[in-house]
Amino acid sequence: MVMVRDYQYSRILDVHRWSEHREANLFVDEVYNTFLDHQGRENTRIKKKHLKVILLDLYVAWLNDPDLNIAVHMSPAAYSNGTVFSNGKSRYNELNIKVSTIDIVHRLDEAGLIGRKDGWQDSGGKGFLTRIWPTPKLTKLFEDAAFGFFDIGYAENRETIILRDEDKVDAPYDDNRMVRDMRQLLQDYNKLLEKTFIDIQSLDVPRIELPEKKRRRQSNKQVFVNITHHDKFVRRIFNNKTFDDGGRFYGGWWQRIDGDYRKDIRMNDVPTVEIDYSSLHVILAYTEAELDYWQNTGKDPYDLPVRGVNNPEHSRDITKLFFLLSLNASNEQALYKAFRSELNYKAYPYTFPDAVLAKLLDTIKQGHPDIAHLICSGAGLKLMNIDSRICEYVIADFVKTDKPILTVHDSFIVPFGEEDRLLQRMKKAFKKVTKKKGIKAKFNDNLTKKQLYAHAAKDRNWFLDMISFVNKGSPSKGYIKRLTRHREHYGNF
Repeated sequence: MVMVRDYQYSRILDVHRWSEHREANLFVDEVYNTFLDHQGRENTRIKKKHLKVILLDLYVAWLNDPDLNIAVHMSPAAYSNGTVFSNGKSRYNELNIKVSTIDIVHRLDEAGLIGRKDGWQDSGGKGFLTRIWPTPKLTKLFEDAAFGFFDIGYAENRETIILRDEDKVDAPYDDNRMVRDMRQLLQDYNKLLEKTFIDIQSLDVPRIELPEKKRRRQSNKQVFVNITHHDKFVRRIFNNKTFDDGGRFYGGWWQRIDGDYRKDIRMNDVPTVEIDYSSLHVILAYTEAELDYWQNTGKDPYDLPVRGVNNPEHSRDITKLFFLLSLNASNEQALYKAFRSELNYKAYPYTFPDAVLAKLLDTIKQGHPDIAHLICSGAGLKLMNIDSRICEYVIADFVKTDKPILTVHDSFIVPFGEEDRLLQRMKKAFKKVTKKKGIKAKFNDNLTKKQLYAHAAKDRNWFLDMISFVNKGSPSKGYIKRLTRHREHYGNF
């Protein structure tokens, strides 16, 4: 039976995939000398470099999920006009990967080492890049290779500070002390993440299918997140060609999964606790207006009515989404469009004509007159910049003490036992960045150290059972295998 590949299930070629492992270099040499027809007096060094990136990225994809395809640009224009990479060496293209990629793909295909699906358009005219994947001929070479899972990483100086223009295209910039400090922190942080085992015990196969609300733009397609060592690299992305807009930390598979899965994350085989700031962007909007929201009111900022919605929980969720989008939107029509795109209509089966949304917008402005001027003003990127500086402070504190921490913008995930420290650092960071004291934080429903020891005095058996759970949990066979493999390479925690 011939298996049909799902060409939609893919990711873009990672042009930073690299290794200096001796056996990886010998592997590339073998493939180049044995299977690729040499083209006259070609520059062997450049061709091998491009071959190495493609082979290693195919290897990583195959290791993590054999069904995963690699999407690759096959138009020379994509490599010369700045659409993908600049024509000269770019800080965003450390290995200087260029049009030779196309030649290498063709030659790997001719050698029978990869399968290929040329780029295409769907019935709606949407274009898709060419997909490639390893054939059994190449996977046999992978299986016999003398390098392994942890020998493949990234180019040493892969850029971590990304500046984008108004069209979301990577933009050039000059380094200064601030940028160098931000980059150094991220380099240290990524080194910490690299050696930290981050996984989910219950997953025998380390792959999660996203719920529909996470894949609403492809509602008829399955979308997966691979829980893998090779998806932990974190960057900061700034916007509008200024370091005053955006700056959030992006990267890591944990940012793309739901809270129900995030609560099951283990770091170095220890359960975790997640804490987030309550209503952070609304609170930050108030700090921009020189006001301390929680000190002046105890009201839930999202507790506002929505016309036609009688379910209080639904009303709050809808208001929250609309409110947060209103801080990002530049005008009302952009807000309405974004809201209709983002709303999960299966969970909230209501209709929202412009009149209803206009009423909700008025309700929010009347409920929050002090920040009404920030609504539909595009203030969101400024607020993101503030929350990114808060996040930077917290991450730096944990990196300094070599303690692992994960971030999902306004929330943080730490190993069991570190939650009190995290809470104090979150409070300190908020005060330092905003000059305000009033914050509220929410814990997820995982067991905390404080809860554990509070129960110890009342119920010794419960305490011992929880200690056992914290230490052991209920690991799947796949998890144990991944944990063992990590320990064999990095040592015990």
